[in-house]
Parts: sequence; C-alpha cells; structure tokens
Amino acid sequence: MASNFPFVSDLVLRENLDIAFNHILDLIPFSESKSYSDLAKSSFRKTVIIYTASIIEALLLYLLEKKYTKEDLVIYKWDFTNKIVLHEVTDSHQIIAGDYMKNPEKIKFEKLNLGNINNFLKAKDCIEDELFKKIDRVRQLRNEQHIGIHKEIKDYTKADLEFVFSVAKEVKKLFT
Repeated sequence: MASNFPFVSDLVLRENLDIAFNHILDLIPFSESKSYSDLAKSSFRKTVIIYTASIIEALLLYLLEKKYTKEDLVIYKWDFTNKIVLHEVTDSHQIIAGDYMKNPEKIKFEKLNLGNINNFLKAKDCIEDELFKKIDRVRQLRNEQHIGIHKEIKDYTKADLEFVFSVAKEVKKLFT
C-alpha cells in the first residue's frame, strides 16, 4: 500500500503517520453513522481531531527538523535580576528597579508541542499568519480533550472535522 506521506524520508515517522491516517479513515464512518447517538458521534469526531492534530504536529516538527539545526532552535526569555526595592507603597505594592534581560534558551526537540512548533515556525517566517492562526485553532480543539476543564458537554461537529482536515491539507502542501 502506498504511503500518504511519501515526502517523509524518516521511515518510522512515515509509518506512524500512515497508521494514524488509517485510524482516522476507520473512525470517520462512525462519526456520521445513524447507528450512534449524537454524543457518540461527537466522541468519534473528537478522536479524529486528536489524531489529525497529531499528524499536523508531526509534519510541522519534521519541517522544523529539515529546515533548522538544533543550534538554530533558540528561544529568548526575559529574566528579571538584581531587584532593588525603591519604595514600599503597601504590603502588596512595591516600586522596584533591576535588570530585565533577554536570555537565550535552547529548545529540546523532544519537549516541543504544537504551540511551540507553530510559534517557532511563525517567528522564522516559515508559515503565513493565516496558517499560524488555523494551526493554533487546531491546537485549541485538541486541547479540549482535557475533560476536566469543561463546564458543559463539548459537541464536536462535522464542520470541526472539515476544518482540521483543511488545515492538515495546507500543512501537507508545505512539502510540495
């Protein structure tokens, strides 16, 4: 069977991508089946969204690995040091001085998540602002998998699936 990701030279990654893609294909009919309740169909869609987001994340990480060395993967964090209290206004309010410096921090590939990857690629002008926003929306949809944060039952729709599939298609086009 031919791969859906022939441009991926890493054979293990390609196989994992194909397995995830095939799992999505197996789940899609259940998400529209009349045999299941709307709640069950939403649950199937949620799983498809999670798998599609994982494919997007893997492809973007692969793009990152192809374009940049580990030495290029640096982010900058602001650190506040040498704090001096100039004036204590109240117990919870101080006027201070100090050094606020931007320091480089190496990124570890294995610690990157979809948000980190998306931010880095945007900062390096590898993706357009519109695609950046779409990928971030996929990230948000995937993060909704944390069921403890919801105050109501989340309904994943066919439109949600179509959206994540369209983003996956755009990400895949980055390799052509």
